[in-house]
Amino acid sequence: MSLILVALINASIFSIGGIGQDMSVFRTPFLDVFKSARIEFILKPEFNILNKGSDFRSKFSTNPFNLNLAVPVTKGFVFGLGNLERFSQSFDVYFDRDALEMHVEGEGGIEEIYVNLNNNFGIGEIAFRGSYLFGNATEIWNYYIGDYYNVDTFLYKYWGKIFCGGIRLKFVSVSYEFSGNIEWEKQNSDTTIDLPSRLSVGLHPEIFGGKVDFLFEHAFWPGDNEDYISPTRFKVSFIKKRFAVGYRYNPWYLKDVNEHGLDFSLNIPIQRLGLITLNLGCSLRNKESLREINVSPEIKLTIHEIFARRRQ
Repeated sequence: MSLILVALINASIFSIGGIGQDMSVFRTPFLDVFKSARIEFILKPEFNILNKGSDFRSKFSTNPFNLNLAVPVTKGFVFGLGNLERFSQSFDVYFDRDALEMHVEGEGGIEEIYVNLNNNFGIGEIAFRGSYLFGNATEIWNYYIGDYYNVDTFLYKYWGKIFCGGIRLKFVSVSYEFSGNIEWEKQNSDTTIDLPSRLSVGLHPEIFGGKVDFLFEHAFWPGDNEDYISPTRFKVSFIKKRFAVGYRYNPWYLKDVNEHGLDFSLNIPIQRLGLITLNLGCSLRNKESLREINVSPEIKLTIHEIFARRRQ
């Protein structure tokens, strides 16, 4: 039994273990808004297929609705406010061996409400972001052994904070995330988890009639943590007019979980309103012989408020 449980718990690509899948990778505090207000409405469903040998298990989940707002408040200064999913713990895993059947499902995660303040000083941009983290999660473990059946239910509650600052010049950007922690309450006990600091370095040259974005990211988990690693990730994107394509390599903070992904994007302008952005992300995640294919279509409606011009 213990060997089977270890094998299942280590199926970390379904975010079992730790505080879930990190949804904030490759995210910087820069807003790219200085002339008019911007409102973004984002919907991002996810489709997952798990493959373990000849066994398949599929899962459909929808991330919480995201709303982002950025408003120029005075010359060069922009105020931002919004929400997003920080960590996801949605999974659905089935295991069958001999007389034992196990089904583990979970829902929930950690949400983030953030406030941004950015300043464009002519040759570059300075940005600062402060975030409040909160959320709930539920895990249900179902055991079937012959005629015996048992269910264990685990409830988790989270709250915390994190900060990020950065500077961007014409072709180079640097940002650093720091002082993050999560209070994790579970089964009448609580634990404080110090979140990793994160250094991101970007290069943004213009070539081939478009723009290339290189982003390198390294996370620093505090202390000697045997369960979590401090991964180095990178992402490269090519943007030309309305189209963008990118590749990302994302090793997770959970041990031995690797992810390779492709991203495609199309912007469709809406006259006198803004634009609709259609994004499609495809990734392959693996840990030893356990593999997951993830498809994440995203629809984003961006409205530019023409009455909120910055004051000169």
